[in-house]
Amino acid sequence: MRQVLEGRSRLDEDLRLAVKALEVARALEGEPRLDSLAGAAGREVPVEVAVRRVWGVPTPSVSAPALVRPADERGAAPTSWGPVAAEAARAHEAALETLLRIASRELHLARLGEEIQATSRRINALEQLLLPGLDAEARRVADALDERDREDAVRLRRFRRSRGR
Repeated sequence: MRQVLEGRSRLDEDLRLAVKALEVARALEGEPRLDSLAGAAGREVPVEVAVRRVWGVPTPSVSAPALVRPADERGAAPTSWGPVAAEAARAHEAALETLLRIASRELHLARLGEEIQATSRRINALEQLLLPGLDAEARRVADALDERDREDAVRLRRFRRSRGR
């Protein structure tokens, strides 16, 4: 849980820095230039989602390769990227990397939380519905056995009296 909370705060910080860098780049480079650079730098992000079982609960596991690229791998000549635009791109890639890193843990905790809630509901149903019925049945069986013991004791006394005569 602590790792998820730390990851979430790290993601918030990364996103705050990325948005700030993007605003500075917009101000210095201009919107049309950033759109052109973003179009050239766009790519597919290979994300793998596998299902693993933890305590018998299927949970998704998300994995992706490193996403932060050097400026010369962003689809345009490194000289066409100003330093602020390159920093904005790097900050957004770092934020996405952080997001994908914590996504698996958050999904894992959410799925385990759902299972814990479902199990709690089942336990409550057993306690509220099944146990009272079982207690009543146990009392009926105990009463029936007590009645048999009394009947056996009466029969035994009668038998002893009839043998004693």
